[in-house]
Order: sequence, then C-alpha cells, then structure tokens
Amino acid sequence: MAGKRDDRREWFAQVQEAVIDPDRPIIDPHFHFFTGRGHEFLAEDFLAMVSTGHNIRGAIHMEANADFFVQGGAPGEMRFATEQGARMRELQHGRPRLCDPVAGVIGYADLRKSNLDAEIDALIEASGGRLCGIRNSAAWHPDPGLLNGHTNPPEGLLADNAFRHGLKRLTERGLAFDTYVYFPRLPEIADLAQAMPEATIVCNHMGGVIGVGPYKGCHAEYFGEWKSNISLLAQYPNLFIKLGGMAMSPAGFGWHKRDRPLDSTEYATHYAAWFDHVITQFGPSRCMFESNFPVDGVAIAYPVLWNGFKRLTAAYTEAEKDALFHDTAKRVYRLP
Repeated sequence: MAGKRDDRREWFAQVQEAVIDPDRPIIDPHFHFFTGRGHEFLAEDFLAMVSTGHNIRGAIHMEANADFFVQGGAPGEMRFATEQGARMRELQHGRPRLCDPVAGVIGYADLRKSNLDAEIDALIEASGGRLCGIRNSAAWHPDPGLLNGHTNPPEGLLADNAFRHGLKRLTERGLAFDTYVYFPRLPEIADLAQAMPEATIVCNHMGGVIGVGPYKGCHAEYFGEWKSNISLLAQYPNLFIKLGGMAMSPAGFGWHKRDRPLDSTEYATHYAAWFDHVITQFGPSRCMFESNFPVDGVAIAYPVLWNGFKRLTAAYTEAEKDALFHDTAKRVYRLP
C-alpha cells in the first residue's frame, strides 16, 4: 500500500508482466485518495499506477472520510478528492491517453439524518457536480476480534426505518447507494433490495469475504455459506456487485506477509472459484471489477491486478468483458 509513504516500488518490481489486452477500456469504480493519520495516496501515486499500460479511462473515488479526513468532514473529503483529480489531470497534460481520475465520486452521508438533502447538496457542491453515489458501510459484527466499518455502523443499519427513508430520497435524486457488510450478513442487503426495488444498490468487495478475527483460516469452511448468500443477492435485479477486495489484509489470505507480491496467474488461479460464482450468479451486466487501491496494494501491484482480472475472464465474450471492465460501472453511476 502506498500509505505512510513507505514506497513499495522495489517490492512490486519483483513481478514484471506484459499488460494483457492493453486497449480494453476500463473504468475503475473503487479507489481511495488518502491523506491524514500518516497515510497518503495522492494524485502522483495514482497516476504512476494508471500509467502502467492498461487503458484506464476513468476512476471513481470512494469515501473513507471517518479515518482519513479529520477536518472538513464528508464535504472536505469531496473537495480533497476533486483537487487531487484536478492535479492528476494537470500532470497528464499533453499525454496521448488521459485517465479521468475522478470521473465520479462516492461520498458519505448518514442516510438516517433529517437534513440529508442539505448534506447531499453540500457534497455535490464540494465535488464540483461529480457526486454519483453515497456509501454507508454496514459492516457490523458482535465479535470484538473483527473491526466494524470505518463509520462505526450500528447493528441492523440497513433495516432502520430512518435509513430506508433516506435511501428513498437518495434514489429520487438519481444517486446510487454503495454498502459493505461481512458475508454472514449479506441477507440484510437482500432484504433491503427486496423492500426497495427502485433503489440502485451496489455490494462492495465480493460480498465481504473475510479471514480475520473469528474467521481466521476458515475460508474453506464458510465458502458454501458465502456462495449461498451471493446466490440470494443475485435474485434482485436492482443489486450490483463489485469484483475485488480479495487481496486486502482483512480478506485474510495473508499475501501481504510474503516476501514477494502476487503475480496475475497466482491471483487468477487462487480466486477463480470465487469470481466465477459471482459472475455466474449476477451476470456480467451487474458486475464490475474494482481495484480497491491502495488497500489491495498490500499484496499486488496495480497493473498485475488488472492482468489477473483479464486472466479470469479470458473465455468470456467481448460484450461480457465490456460490461465487466467498463459498461456496468458507467451505467450504474451514470457517468458522462
């Protein structure tokens, strides 16, 4: 991870790969600019990654404000992300291929608040009109060995009446809703989607695959439960899912502890059963690959990760690949 400016270029340099299918357009619908609390991932850092050969046409900054933006709250984060996006475009001036680093931004607003419209208005203004969604993490677990989501969500957030009223208002304003739960609680997202079919709901990180706390070393034991919960979610056409987050440390596969980062063949081989199940259940038109950088960067380099995704989809049709890498994200977040 580029956090704390620890500069892992030498570590990443151990794995050098030619870019697979370099002309394929990609929208990266989930990355984070970070600053504060000793962590930094700024315009220069992201530009170095998107300039490594893949055709990254646009990216969406995902909120992380509770941990990384102490001053200015959620609007402060939107202003910061927008400024970093402008800086990145400035750094790309004159280059033949331009990545729009903030094609959209997803902010944080507590959907239970009575002044939600005013908060959304503030986010839209702070983002220069690029706000395309709101995320409320619902990652809650009773075991103290497993950290709750970064906004400290309560148990049962997605079923809260005030929350659902806020989601209705969010939907009326044409904004998508992102959320993240740990895999045992995926039925809570299914219940929300069933109750609010008009809402566009995006499940993050493959449905909350975890391998820490009470789930340490238990991937094989709970794989069947995770599969069943993914199949349950897929029944609701207003539900979409992001394919990624599997290399970050809470997923519990331990790659970040190795002396050498993952290569794309290792990644695709190890995770094929997980990705194949999600894509089979949801279909490519409701799936989108995400980098989740720099968080997944603890274990794999940015260009290698996208190579891994391309290996996973080698047998798919061109139309299916278009959906997975670009079109689903563009449609769900209504990007220009």
